[in-house]
Amino acid sequence: MKTLFTTILLSFVFFQGKGQTQNTPILQRVISVSASNESLPTVLNKIAEAGGFSFSYNPAIINEDQLITIDAKSKSVKEIVDEIFKESISSKERGNYLILSKIKPKVIKSTTVLVSGYVQDANTSKRLADTHVYDKNSITSVLTNEYGFFQLTLDKKQKTAALSIRRKNYADTVVIVALDKDQFISILIEPIQKDSTIAILPKVDSTKIDINELINESDNAQNYSDTLYKDIQISILPFVGTNGWNSGRTINDYSINFFGGYSRGTRQIELGFFVNADRNDVSWLQIAGIGNLVGRNVYGIQGAGVFNITGGEVKAAQLSGITNINFGEARGVQASGIVNLNLKSADGVLAAGVANIVLKSSKGVQVAGLTNIQLDGYQGTQVAGVVNVNKVYIKGSQLAGIANVASDYVGGSQISGLFNYARNVKGFQFGLVNVADSLSGIPIGLISVVKKGYHKLEISADEIFYTNLAFRTGVRKFYNILHVGFKPGSLLLAETVWSFGYGVGTARKVTPWLDLNLDLSADHVNKDGFTNSLSLLNKAYVGFDARLARQFSIAVGVTLNGYLTSKSFTQYPQLFTDFHPSIFSDQNLGDNNNLKMWWGARVGLRFF
Repeated sequence: MKTLFTTILLSFVFFQGKGQTQNTPILQRVISVSASNESLPTVLNKIAEAGGFSFSYNPAIINEDQLITIDAKSKSVKEIVDEIFKESISSKERGNYLILSKIKPKVIKSTTVLVSGYVQDANTSKRLADTHVYDKNSITSVLTNEYGFFQLTLDKKQKTAALSIRRKNYADTVVIVALDKDQFISILIEPIQKDSTIAILPKVDSTKIDINELINESDNAQNYSDTLYKDIQISILPFVGTNGWNSGRTINDYSINFFGGYSRGTRQIELGFFVNADRNDVSWLQIAGIGNLVGRNVYGIQGAGVFNITGGEVKAAQLSGITNINFGEARGVQASGIVNLNLKSADGVLAAGVANIVLKSSKGVQVAGLTNIQLDGYQGTQVAGVVNVNKVYIKGSQLAGIANVASDYVGGSQISGLFNYARNVKGFQFGLVNVADSLSGIPIGLISVVKKGYHKLEISADEIFYTNLAFRTGVRKFYNILHVGFKPGSLLLAETVWSFGYGVGTARKVTPWLDLNLDLSADHVNKDGFTNSLSLLNKAYVGFDARLARQFSIAVGVTLNGYLTSKSFTQYPQLFTDFHPSIFSDQNLGDNNNLKMWWGARVGLRFF
């Protein structure tokens, strides 16, 4: 009877162990096998027998004459098969069969590397399930499966990866892996006597509340003392959701928040009906009805109905109805209905309904309905409905409806409806009033003042007005002329004849001391007060400016004159008194206008 009982017990243990083996995936079954110069089919049969499965393959894909020597103790079937075939044969499970196939050569060079292997106890070689394997550079992490196996897909551009391995009651371990090809590694981690994980929790009665219940996570989540990783979070309010009190130290792939959500970071998509708050990085899409708050960097698109606030960099697009506030750097697109505010640099496109304000050097394009304010250097273009203000340099152009102001260098041009100012301008200025210290291009406007440009004050006389005062300002290539004229002899006739006008011109150097001037001007001629009728004296002037001293020259030249008047007006002044030039053309233009033309001359003294 005793012998029968022993036989039944041993049979039960045998069949139970076999049943457990059958439930374990073939590649994860741990076996021991040894062979010395035995043929490959013989070794495969030994492996299949030890693992309790069968191989299936086309004999043509293996070398049956190949001799194998192997001594594998307590290794997985995967490790043994990979050791025999290297990278020439792939294996796939189907039922209780392990199917071997020839690996086809890769036509396209892969940009990723597959890193896989086992995490084991350094003392017992036990494979450890539920262990975190984490690559910080790519923010990629996995948990080992129930057989201690892990698999990570990493970008080759990293060249190397520092894999952090963490598990409760084991010392933190870092393994450096080269990413030049697919890697299969076994990682040994040392057990420690005391769990080093510290959980900071609200003050509670520890006799009534289980700590794991409060954290709302399994023991596996405590593998990381600072950061946890989950696929998805669903929350109603911060800390009221699937991550519970661990919200602030959990990085989620996906996060859906109703009234508000809080997490350490998001790696894929975060949606909030009101507010999303992340302590660290967010990528690649974050959308909220009210606002997004991110403590560090945003990689991707961030959109909110009212505001986006980030403490680090924004690398892509940031969109809001009212404001985007960035305490770090923006590299991409910032668009806001009211204002974009960057306390550091902003590289890319900034578009705001009201204003863009950037404190540090930046580059790209700034577009605002009201104003762009850049308090450091800027490389790019500024476009504003009202005003652009740049405290330092801008290596680009400024376009504004009212004014452009740059206290230093402008590498492009300034275009505005009213006023342009810059210290040094590489391009041109276009505005009603232009002011600069130096200008490489030309200023186009009613008044242009260039400190290191062209300035001439002229006192002259011509055949009509014996006393003329003109001021030329701008640059040699293009200057403005402000002009007034007075006829002293008109006082004897009990009437005052005078004129005022505006013109443009250019000065070309003939010799170091001689300039050629070409001017076009138009003057309104008045009798006594203002003559309220068409009375326009137009002049084309060609003359020379001969420098006699450093800031003194004499100017002389000829003019082609055209006096345009209205035939219905009879109170025009008498133009000529002592000298009467020959009128070579006297023509009526239309029904009511008359144009008289003659040749004239002007001589004057110039200062500055």
